[in-house]
Amino acid sequence: MKKLLSIGITITLIIILLLGVNELPKFGQYNNPANNEVSHYYIEKTPEETGAMNIVTGIILDYRAFDTFVEASVLFTASIIVLLLLKKEKPSPDTISDVTVIKSTILKEVSKVLIPCIQIFGIYIIFYGHLSPGGGFAGGTIIGTSFILYRIVYGKKFTDKKLPYSILINYLCGAIIFYGLLKGYSFITGGNHLDMPQPGLGTAGNILSGGFLLPLNILVGLIVAITIYFFFTLFDGGEI
Repeated sequence: MKKLLSIGITITLIIILLLGVNELPKFGQYNNPANNEVSHYYIEKTPEETGAMNIVTGIILDYRAFDTFVEASVLFTASIIVLLLLKKEKPSPDTISDVTVIKSTILKEVSKVLIPCIQIFGIYIIFYGHLSPGGGFAGGTIIGTSFILYRIVYGKKFTDKKLPYSILINYLCGAIIFYGLLKGYSFITGGNHLDMPQPGLGTAGNILSGGFLLPLNILVGLIVAITIYFFFTLFDGGEI
């Protein structure tokens, strides 16, 4: 009975979704809802008003910075909830992490070169997010993946000494708070900024440009990297 009910619900959802897709406007039509004055304004004004060469970054960290703040808050909240639900008070002697440690000398030696390269690439993606495709979400995911690889190769005990939980949670909390402080004036004034002091946009195309976009990308990258690492460690063995 449960299987039949599950199949019925799944088929119903598929039908509803297909009906919704059928009602979507045809791709490429000039009068589609997405082709309006807002998109044209973003395309024309983003480099001038935000200093970002990457229009996507200018939109998500300036025009729609509040949305991005909520998205980062969702990640933060999710990581805290997972901590509350899965974190063990006392470490178990036989954890999944310890069992899955790969003791290959070759792998450890290769990781000494590979992991720093991954992290440098992640930092590059974050720092150049306002100039080229990338940003805090993409770069943070790359760095978080390097942390996970480090833990898999070297094991829980060794990794905990290098990436202690207390320091990571402080960085996570500090990043979300600092993000709110940097763009708080924009949230309070409804995005109008009024006469609030603004950082200089600099020369478009330079790494030190775009006002708050670079530090905001760094903060988002921190949040994403630490959250991804927390998720892996907690679902892997319930411990950090």
